[in-house]
Amino acid sequence: MLGIPESVMPHVRRFGFSGAIALGVVVVMIFGINPVTVLTGQVAQPLPHTTLTALDAIAKGEGTPEDLVGAVEREANGFWERAFRSAAVYYPPVTLKMVPSSSELGCGMAGSKLGAFYCPDDSIVYVDMDRYQDLVAAFPEQGHKAQGYLIGLAYGHHVLEALDQFATLGSLDDAERVLREQQLGARAACYAGAWTKWAGLEELLHDPQMVRAIDSTDTGGDVAQMPSRAPVPRALTPPSPAYRQLGFDLGYAIPAAGSCRDEKIGPPI
Repeated sequence: MLGIPESVMPHVRRFGFSGAIALGVVVVMIFGINPVTVLTGQVAQPLPHTTLTALDAIAKGEGTPEDLVGAVEREANGFWERAFRSAAVYYPPVTLKMVPSSSELGCGMAGSKLGAFYCPDDSIVYVDMDRYQDLVAAFPEQGHKAQGYLIGLAYGHHVLEALDQFATLGSLDDAERVLREQQLGARAACYAGAWTKWAGLEELLHDPQMVRAIDSTDTGGDVAQMPSRAPVPRALTPPSPAYRQLGFDLGYAIPAAGSCRDEKIGPPI
């Protein structure tokens, strides 16, 4: 009368209706069937990639660079949104824009050989997908993770802008400004280290070949478009490799914004 197949009735009598349903859910999951599909008839959407699953999919030939860029965007931006919220500090929105070539980079950087960079004038992280492909071609083993680091570094520059750290650069003399820019570069590397740990990646800057891949792009030299309202250079004076490593290690050890304060970073080395 209930339309239950005779083959199912022994299970109903043994376990009851709820038990039979639970058993059925277990069975369909064992066979790789989403129980939501069985119960509702609707196909559940796959979960979005994380950085690690995107890298794994690419390694298997099942993923794309766009998958990785999207995963880094979600994780890096989400990480900093939560960090600012927990500190009761406003986190200004930022977007990521993938462009097919350097000719479409914004913020006055069209034609530059940048893998990724942050523009505070429009709060956009630009990712040059053509340059990304060049990076992978030159460094097949390290290229995708190196690109992830560069995007994480760009989000580090957004954090600096959100904390109003670029505002005083224009009031410094040349020597003071160079030192301050190096310190800000080490802080951006610290923020990139925090994201790297949060994403579950290894300590990227401890791999010499990975460092070479990162430094093969202009972004690796810590290019960051400065706000047009500030009379400062368009690029930060990059920190020394040792100073960048120090900053990265601080963020990786304790992935929190407080790990990257000036007093933690210290003066340039």
